[in-house]
Amino acid sequence: MEPVIDGRQNALDRHLRNSWANTPHVDDRWDAGPIEEILPGFRVRCIEPTDPSEAWVYVSMGASITGEGAHEFALLSPCAFQRHVETVTMVAHWQAAGRNADVGSVLALGWPWMEGSEADHLLVAPLYAYPSGYDSFRDGDKEVSILWLIPIYANEAAYVRRRGFEHLEERFEKADVNLLDPRRGSVLGTSAIS
Repeated sequence: MEPVIDGRQNALDRHLRNSWANTPHVDDRWDAGPIEEILPGFRVRCIEPTDPSEAWVYVSMGASITGEGAHEFALLSPCAFQRHVETVTMVAHWQAAGRNADVGSVLALGWPWMEGSEADHLLVAPLYAYPSGYDSFRDGDKEVSILWLIPIYANEAAYVRRRGFEHLEERFEKADVNLLDPRRGSVLGTSAIS
């Protein structure tokens, strides 16, 4: 089947190469599962940092083709990890299948986001980890957002569902947590919904 998302991927490719200039960009695919049926030509861009203190960036390439209000997604990681390609692919499929993957959504992964972590959910949030301009691109007359997939714990996911994602973000800021640390503790401790 011919890829149907080349145009948007080209606009996104230009945006990513401008935003993360002078860094290696490699496209990868997760071939297991039904992604090719629902998003032909979908892939995940892996952006390797040039500075070891910076994050690896995994960006969906084609998730936004599914309609109005659709987005691309970025997962940030302290290191390269092949499972992130599967995770970003799963979120793109989730959105393409009509499930909500907008700001404030919580997605259950079913596995820890990284080895050594107990965070097994993702919070969909604005990409505020980078300067303004990184978080969106133009595809013709359409503005497409790139949203951040933040790894969170089950009790943090329950807290978001009950109180809203802004309240959890406030907790993150107050605790000054490193959201990319796979061994960070929950900002709620062991409580279910503080």
